Amino acid sequence: MSEAYVVHRIIRRIASWAVISFFTEIHVIGSENVPRDGPIIVTATHHNMMLDPAILSCAFPYKRVLHYWAKASLFANPVMKYVLTSAGNIPVDRKASDKQLLFRGTFRTLAAGEAVALFPEGTSYTEPHIMQVKDGAAWAALEYTKWAAQNPDKVKKGAESVMIIPAAIVYTNKSKYRSQAIMEFGQPIRMDEFTEQFMSEKEGAPRAAVKRLTAAIERELTQLTINAPDWDTLYAARMARDLLWPEERSINLDDFVAISQTLVDLFSTPDLVPNMNAIKRHLLTYYSLLESTHLTNAVLSSLPLPATLDPRQPVPLPSRLFTLILLIRDTLALVIRLPFSIVPLVIHAPAYVMGRVGARLVEDEEETQAQNKVVFGLLLLLMIYPAAFFAVWAFLRYTPVGAVVAVGFVFLFALYHNKLINDNYER
Repeated sequence: MSEAYVVHRIIRRIASWAVISFFTEIHVIGSENVPRDGPIIVTATHHNMMLDPAILSCAFPYKRVLHYWAKASLFANPVMKYVLTSAGNIPVDRKASDKQLLFRGTFRTLAAGEAVALFPEGTSYTEPHIMQVKDGAAWAALEYTKWAAQNPDKVKKGAESVMIIPAAIVYTNKSKYRSQAIMEFGQPIRMDEFTEQFMSEKEGAPRAAVKRLTAAIERELTQLTINAPDWDTLYAARMARDLLWPEERSINLDDFVAISQTLVDLFSTPDLVPNMNAIKRHLLTYYSLLESTHLTNAVLSSLPLPATLDPRQPVPLPSRLFTLILLIRDTLALVIRLPFSIVPLVIHAPAYVMGRVGARLVEDEEETQAQNKVVFGLLLLLMIYPAAFFAVWAFLRYTPVGAVVAVGFVFLFALYHNKLINDNYER
């Protein structure tokens, strides 16, 4: 039954619930670069230990099963072996010096025309740019090409050659609830231009081919991501982007990476325009003030300030009557919406509280904050929704029809909650 990857599909479904509960959208770009079938090695960026594989597996085109590497020692126990295999994991003996032995499980998967997913940067990280790409993906691809040529009888028809598919996962705001994630697939990298050198008997030729392929993977991933030389440059570019596009979702996600990288490049070139260093310094000051006050530029931009406001000229404060009118208007608007929102907010309150607790455990690690919010919130939701189902079913006297109605009610209730949050979260 492991061939059906039952565990993988269950984990992918749970992961999709978790991802959807945190992000408003997983925006996929370049899905046309991913073949519907045939052997591929997906090389993805790795900013977040748990969210990256969850997003990659949940939103991967054509719902292809992705096989990840796992330590071979974990497969020693028969029960654990079944679970890991059914989850789509591939045993890798990292102590093996023979590459053919090291990638044996990978070869078997690729020879069946399936997809392998790797994070070639190694461990997850918190840096303003991608880390140096390691050679593992390149070795696996070229060694498979060699093995397939030597063992044509063990390879499924059409699986003789493998392609590498670069994948970049970018977050519009890494730790923010109801933000967005972008997954972009680059141009496929074929083995044709590397195979001859890799097969050569010349000393050092195989390793040189691997290095060239690794460099090609790194170039693609760099083009698909936002890369800054330091944190100050990245924060200045982020602040400039928020000022130019004050509304949270006013940037077309197809252009988000290109716009962000253009601003990074601008602030990485201080001599490009006069006073660039001063501009960068002011942006960083504003960014620090927003962070320390837990505000966003989008919130400040939404305030009813005069269009002619000039920081160098005094502006009289609004009258008490005008302030009172604004307070009454906003209060009435909230009171009108309150009956429609209080029940879902109260029911989901434990998940919000636990998500906040999880984020506070790692306040200095931006990527891990989102991960903890998702995990802690999901654990509570896995208790809240079943409890809501049984409560509704009990109200309907545990009838078969009542069970169907209860499932539909909980599903619609979850959708309504997400829409409610999406429409009012920034207000």
